[in-house]
Amino acid sequence: MRFRKPLAGLAAGVLAIAFISSAALAQTAPQGNDPAAKPAPRGLQVTLAVKVKNLKAMGGYYLQGPVEVYKIANKNPEVLEPLVKSGETVTIEARASGDLLTIQTLNGKKYEAKPAPASK
Repeated sequence: MRFRKPLAGLAAGVLAIAFISSAALAQTAPQGNDPAAKPAPRGLQVTLAVKVKNLKAMGGYYLQGPVEVYKIANKNPEVLEPLVKSGETVTIEARASGDLLTIQTLNGKKYEAKPAPASK
């Protein structure tokens, strides 16, 4: 008899938690905002003034900043080679993951990577 009130309180608490949990799980994403359709970009957004360089020992094209050297994840030789030859400093916006940069814009213009040639 003396456990009846605490037992009823415990049962009411469990039911309340179950109800709240089921309501939270039943919520869906708004139409047109399917989270599986577009994953969030990874890495830190950075803007840097760098020079484009090319050295086989560095894996090809890379970026030389005032203090650090960055590898390029999305290389496009058609865009990068003229910058190597000119030696000019360019401004890039990129996503950084360690020392690897995925370039998004180059001197304010959208940058597109060129797919690697198919292996024979």
